Amino acid sequence: MIKYLLLFLLIFTSGYAKIKLEDINSKPSCHAKDFMIWQFLKQNITPSQADAAYKQIDNNRSSKLFYAYAKKTKNKKIKYELSCRNRSNLLAIKQSECLELAFSPYKAMKLTKKKRKKLAKKLKSKANIDIVNILNEPHSVEAYRSYDANTILRLFNSTGYEYRKKYLNIYLSKEFLNSLASSYRISKFIKRIVHNNRFKKLQLSLLKMDGDKLNSKDNFYLALNHLRHNNKKDAVKFFELSRSKAKYKINVDKNNFWMYQVTKDKKYLDKLLESMDINMYTLYAREQMNVEVDNYFCNLVTNKKEPKKSLSNPFYWEEILKKIKATKKDELFKLAETYKQKEMLPVQAYILQKAYEHNKHGYIMPYDKYLEGLSLDDKALFYALMRQESLMIPSALSRSYALGLMQMMPFVTDDLSKRIKKPIKNYDDMFVPENNIRYSRAHIKWMQKSLHHPLFIAYAYNGGMGFFKKYLLRNKFKKGKYEPFLSMEMMSNSESREYGKKVLANYVMYKKVLGEKVSILHLFDTLTQPKKTDRFRVKG
Repeated sequence: MIKYLLLFLLIFTSGYAKIKLEDINSKPSCHAKDFMIWQFLKQNITPSQADAAYKQIDNNRSSKLFYAYAKKTKNKKIKYELSCRNRSNLLAIKQSECLELAFSPYKAMKLTKKKRKKLAKKLKSKANIDIVNILNEPHSVEAYRSYDANTILRLFNSTGYEYRKKYLNIYLSKEFLNSLASSYRISKFIKRIVHNNRFKKLQLSLLKMDGDKLNSKDNFYLALNHLRHNNKKDAVKFFELSRSKAKYKINVDKNNFWMYQVTKDKKYLDKLLESMDINMYTLYAREQMNVEVDNYFCNLVTNKKEPKKSLSNPFYWEEILKKIKATKKDELFKLAETYKQKEMLPVQAYILQKAYEHNKHGYIMPYDKYLEGLSLDDKALFYALMRQESLMIPSALSRSYALGLMQMMPFVTDDLSKRIKKPIKNYDDMFVPENNIRYSRAHIKWMQKSLHHPLFIAYAYNGGMGFFKKYLLRNKFKKGKYEPFLSMEMMSNSESREYGKKVLANYVMYKKVLGEKVSILHLFDTLTQPKKTDRFRVKG
């Protein structure tokens, strides 16, 4: 037993690089250095060492770094702040500074009306006082009129689902709803209502809302709300408004796609054919109209020269990114010429896409030797995920410290290290393509036991298997009008929703590049056929 315990501890601790303070001191301030500091803070270090490292962080808003530091430091200010944040009994707090740090609408919600009145007298912040007071009001438009839009929307967005369902699912007038549009919190408010069918009264209220003062995303949600209430004419109006406010090509395409779904007017397919973006909406239009995709590249010229530094070094990738950012548009093609070494193929492709202003798209395949033994279909899936995760950059590092080509989270890496042959010695090893792909192959193989569709695997890869299973079993991806597209758009996890769409488009393109026929229309059709997509909806 002791032998196995020691082995477990060895594997578990191996995930953290043995970093010295002098290593940190020698590095330039950047995101890669923050990652070093985070790893350092998780080691057995002294409070003074923790202080010296934390002073050098680049992102002082990172909660990940703050909480890691708080566990190691003896800094009284930090300890005080953390202690206050964790206190739940607001009325027991005497210091006003600590009370403001501890306060949240959710904590105040749990108090009685009498206790909230006492709390309001102790608070200093007007915003927090307003929240406490509005919690004591009757739940009606008349009662809320004396509060500003930020307070009303903060109440809705911060008090939790059960409270919202019980008290805040009320009919709102058009005038009242439009008055809320001045707050930046309106987007979360609209999204939460449209994505939850239990807010029937609020959904009906949103049918009266104007979209002129709202952004593209808000108008898109309002369009979906109209569509689900069979108001086709109004849905098209809001899709058009959303399109007019869209800042990105994919959002323009998304609205044209939905206007075609509602009207079946082929002029919207023609607009999608004009788009230079490659996404699931334009691929759908091209297949419907029998027009091939031609604005992409999959092969680039490389040489046998050795690069000066390895692309597996995240600090080197940071240097390259700074150089690309500083380069003028008309000099990007020239810059791409300097990265023709075979190892630098992903950098060359990255720069060229930027030089083409993303009107031409790269679908390179630089890691075939690590994908040996996979079917062409699985290879297309891996490259589809990899392209979206890291653009094939082996030292890519996300804000949440997802690692390398397949952006493996540290906690997933730790879990796999307990089961995989030849586990890595530290997280930096995940920037080596062979290691990263080896780990991700094991992870995806596990996923494929339950999921059989590239879109569903993408959702689970990004948001977690538990998250996706829960979403799937909420009567999603069933046969019905506008399906499977409504189920795709109604996923409340915005990151996973958009991620899945992009991976699906990548998958179709890589199937094309690898010479395997695939129909995106067929892929959409199978989403509503459980036997072909997953084991969660199939009995037995």
